[in-house]
Amino acid sequence: MFSPFEELEYLAEYLPEEGEMVLLTRESGDLVCKPWKENDLREGISETHLYGFLVQANDQLEDRQKAPLWFSSVFMVWLVIFLFGIVGIGWGQWFLVPGLLFLTALGCRYWIQKRQQLFFQRAILPLLQTELRTRKISFYSLIAGIRQHEELRTLLDEIIHWSPQSRQLS
Repeated sequence: MFSPFEELEYLAEYLPEEGEMVLLTRESGDLVCKPWKENDLREGISETHLYGFLVQANDQLEDRQKAPLWFSSVFMVWLVIFLFGIVGIGWGQWFLVPGLLFLTALGCRYWIQKRQQLFFQRAILPLLQTELRTRKISFYSLIAGIRQHEELRTLLDEIIHWSPQSRQLS
């Protein structure tokens, strides 16, 4: 019986070519060498530079929500003050406030979506296309990799509306 180091030396002679990987495990006391392939769903995302770029792009997209949310909140407060204080409607018309709040929220959501789409198209997309070309990563494998990361949800919401084929046809 060989020592573990002797078994490793023996297995080293049979390692695959450069770039190929093997998984070395112990089964029933013996070392077993199996071929191993990286998960294709995380292709490109395992690179720290690309992952950092994607996290930063996601945070920048999330920052586009702040101004509309603040403006809508301040607008709603002043609208309620105006309606109840200046116009003089009473508490009998309380149902106006939720209705106006709903309309303000819809307007705010639309504003946020437009800001995010515009920022994505102008700032993030050109850099993302460059990263995809330099790393030779397909667009769909990048989407699959981004989908594996919950923290990149805002970026995923924007990137799924863009596809390389639809932009080449227009």
